[in-house]
Order: sequence, then structure tokens, then C-alpha cells
Amino acid sequence: MTLEARKLVAGYGDKSILEEVSFTLEDGEILAFFGHNGAGKSTTLKAVIGLIETRGGEILLDGERIDQLPIGQRLERGLRLLPERRGVFPDLSVEESIDVVAQRNCSRDGCKITRSDVYDLLPVLRERRKVIAGEMSGGQQQMLAFALALLGSPRCILLEEPSVGLQPDLVEELFAKIREICGRLSISAILIEHKIASAMKIANHVIIINSGRLVFSGPKTEAEKINLWNYF
Repeated sequence: MTLEARKLVAGYGDKSILEEVSFTLEDGEILAFFGHNGAGKSTTLKAVIGLIETRGGEILLDGERIDQLPIGQRLERGLRLLPERRGVFPDLSVEESIDVVAQRNCSRDGCKITRSDVYDLLPVLRERRKVIAGEMSGGQQQMLAFALALLGSPRCILLEEPSVGLQPDLVEELFAKIREICGRLSISAILIEHKIASAMKIANHVIIINSGRLVFSGPKTEAEKINLWNYF
């Protein structure tokens, strides 16, 4: 799979936020996406998933343009969004939450990741399957949110600040799981994250935007040689 943005332009109302942002992402790769608050990181994810319309440029999946497709068709093609502040059903148990999403995402032939698979990939959820999601720790809720994004046949998961509200040890545990699962199942991910050191540990590529413009793009090995803060 190749997810590609070419000179993406997007915004809200009369105001453009993104100005010709481009990137390419292959199977199993993680793209760490950095920038100051308001730089356009969340706008990029919304444009990719279809929550806002693009004003210019192209979004392609395996060479096919998807920037004019509705959200539902982008989800069918394997895009997933894990929003900031944990995308869980707080009043449902872990098991009920997984069942609800599985009924939609795993109803077609060829389902790649089933209910059983997410319990195997994230054993803590099997242990907590009868617990109400909203009563779990922040780290466990984020694991559940990641599991819900995995159900079905995901190809690229858009992760928006998954570390928010988590203790440092839980951030490392969550990120290690993201790296392990993406690598094992050849699922790509775009990771918006303010904890740069943690994100760098699992990233393959790094891009930085400043005021909606791309100011750095390169492999992690190149990003490790420079002072990233000079680009903020």
C-alpha cells in the first residue's frame, strides 16, 4: 500500500491552513508528524480521512485518488482515525465496544483483524473485557481505542496525540505496541505527537510543518542528525 499526499491544500471557511504539504507512506511504515500548536497537523489528518474538503493537491491510495471520496468509502479502503482524547465508548464494556465495531468492520469477507485477533494482539483487553471502558485507566482506554481502529482490514491508522494524559511508562508501552503491530501486520500509521523523543523511537520517517508549510521531510536517520527544534 502507498498513501500519498501531493501538495495538499486545506483549511476552514475562507482560511487555508495547509499550503502544499506532501508525503508518502508505505506498508508498515510510521510517519511521525511534528509541528507547533495550530501548525496544521490535525487539519492534515482530517483532510486525509475526509472530515474536511481539500482545496488543492491530491490524496492517493495505491495510485488511486481518494480526495473526492466520502468518509465511508475511505474507511472501506482501510483508512482509520484514532482521535485525540481516546476514541472509546465510555459506557460500554471492552467486550461490548469491540463487538459493536466488529459488527461493522468485520462483516465482509476477507476481514484481516477479527475480535479474537485484537485480544491476542492486546492481551490486557482480554483480561479487562467485562470492565466498562470509561472506568479503565487512561493507558488501557488508549489500548482499547487502538484495538477498535485495528478491527477489520485497516491499511493506515491516523493517530492524533495518543499520549495525551498518559504517564511516561504507559506512553512507552503504547508506542511499543503500535510499532510491533504495524510492523507485524504491515499497517502504516501517521503519528501526530508532541512527545518527540517517544515518537522518534518508533518512526520510520519524520515531517515537520510550520504555519501550514512543510519545513522538514526525511527518514528518521536524517532527522536524528539535526536539531528538530530549529524547525518549530
